Amino acid sequence: MRNFPSLSSLRAFEAVVRHHNLSHAAKELNVTHAAVAQQIKRLEEWFGITLTQREGRGVVPTESGFRLGAELGKSFDIIDDAVKDLKDSTTDRPLRITMTPTFVNFWLMPRLGDFRKQHPDVEILLNANSDVVDLRRDDYDLAIRYGAGNWPGFSVEQLMPSYTSIVVSPELLKDIRIKEPKDLMKLPWVCDIDHRHSEWQLWLQHHKIDFHAHHAKIHLSGYLTKDAIRDGQGVGVLPSNWVQEDIKTGQLVELFSLTGEELTGYHLVYKQGIIPVHLKKFLTWIRNQNKDNVM
Repeated sequence: MRNFPSLSSLRAFEAVVRHHNLSHAAKELNVTHAAVAQQIKRLEEWFGITLTQREGRGVVPTESGFRLGAELGKSFDIIDDAVKDLKDSTTDRPLRITMTPTFVNFWLMPRLGDFRKQHPDVEILLNANSDVVDLRRDDYDLAIRYGAGNWPGFSVEQLMPSYTSIVVSPELLKDIRIKEPKDLMKLPWVCDIDHRHSEWQLWLQHHKIDFHAHHAKIHLSGYLTKDAIRDGQGVGVLPSNWVQEDIKTGQLVELFSLTGEELTGYHLVYKQGIIPVHLKKFLTWIRNQNKDNVM
């Protein structure tokens, strides 16, 4: 038999810790301010310690309360995920996937028809956005993210490494010498319209180049960047295998490439715990698609 206080008290306390406010917690739980205060009092009596204290017009946890609130938050997230996953497995809903525009345009879309042939029963909702969304809050099943794979609290597996090339039209190099990354400030840049978490931005941060200090930029949707770079609109960052043919033919010049210790890649990121059936199908398919692919 488990020995712990009532779930109502624990739920009320976790809400207060998140909101730092009794009224906001009461509104979330659809109860009165007094009811929440009573639940907190009962919980403190059960433990025999003070868990919250007044601060201005709000309420903040004590050190003990903060520890309890953090663990309760994790536990309620697990319960929430389990309920959602079970509900989703018995209802008709699309598989919701979020990823960068670069990935969806250059890698996923040319292959997605194969998945549709194998699994015509799976409806898919794709969100091509560079923002790092909250998979729980925004109710996404899967994120395909670019980076080093450090997203704690989720299941993360590398889908593919990504060798990145910094390329430019030879026309832009006639009177300019580029020896090191900071010399790129001499050139106009072509970058994704939503650059905050893009491959371009991560490369700039690695080399301590101030993106905001450079004003000669053109922002485009991911699928337009290669054509703009090839047309001489500026220098840009693209996965190496997308530009190898252009480099061979002389349409583009590779200025820098990321390999070795700088290697990052695309990762499959999804909630820990139960995996819905339609997500299992997609994960199996995309792993098989990528067995011999490197970007």
